[in-house]
Amino acid sequence: MSVPSITTIKIYKGTDFEKKVSIGVTTLNASNHTATAKIRKHESSETVYNFNTYIDESDNSVVISMASTITDDLSLGRNYFDIVIRNNTTNKIMKLVEGSIIVNQTVSV
Repeated sequence: MSVPSITTIKIYKGTDFEKKVSIGVTTLNASNHTATAKIRKHESSETVYNFNTYIDESDNSVVISMASTITDDLSLGRNYFDIVIRNNTTNKIMKLVEGSIIVNQTVSV
């Protein structure tokens, strides 16, 4: 079992967000794997927001994104997220990335 990488990301409220996250595992195949990413204010919070995800096979990364209407609802300050991958053949689930997301206010929106 591999250890997930740890990272910190910034999101600005009320703006569209997209981030490519490099994955340090063997080659991902988009037709055989599904990525899921979620953000919560606290790791045990009941309120959860889903990122849109897709696997970029060209550089073995996962792209996470979120529309401005959703980022506008996020709580300011430190939040927590992770990215997990499911092998659609074996149903094996592996956490690839975890960390903090700092949500900042956007003055012009």
